[in-house]
Amino acid sequence: MAYTQNQAPPGEPRSVGTAYLLWVPSLLGVAGLHRFYTGHWGSGLLWLFTGGLCGVGSVVDLFLIPEQVRSFNRSALGSGQQAPMTLGQSILALARRRGVRGFTFNDAVLELGHSPEAIRPALESLMLEDCLHVANDPEGRVIYREP
Repeated sequence: MAYTQNQAPPGEPRSVGTAYLLWVPSLLGVAGLHRFYTGHWGSGLLWLFTGGLCGVGSVVDLFLIPEQVRSFNRSALGSGQQAPMTLGQSILALARRRGVRGFTFNDAVLELGHSPEAIRPALESLMLEDCLHVANDPEGRVIYREP
């Protein structure tokens, strides 16, 4: 698989230490190498042709390099964040948090922020799949919990 110039192959995140090493030539007037390394091609060219904006930009970059590396790693390699949960997954997570005491229909509506019209079919589907059981609490309210 071919990678564009501003992407690292999967599994090869950028290193803050390497970025700082590529910053060092800025002291000799060859600025911007660290910006190429972190995928900032436009500003890398600007730094290269202007001596790091007459050195000022290079000095500022001493403080910005860690965030530039984190930003590159998040965008080029994936943030590591999971995809948003579906409504069914959110309901199951609520059931897991509540444990044996379970949750009511109103709890699901209030905590998950979905309309009752959306919650009801999701609950029914999860019960049909045997992912949720329905029972009554000591006060007689209908509660849902994990099997």
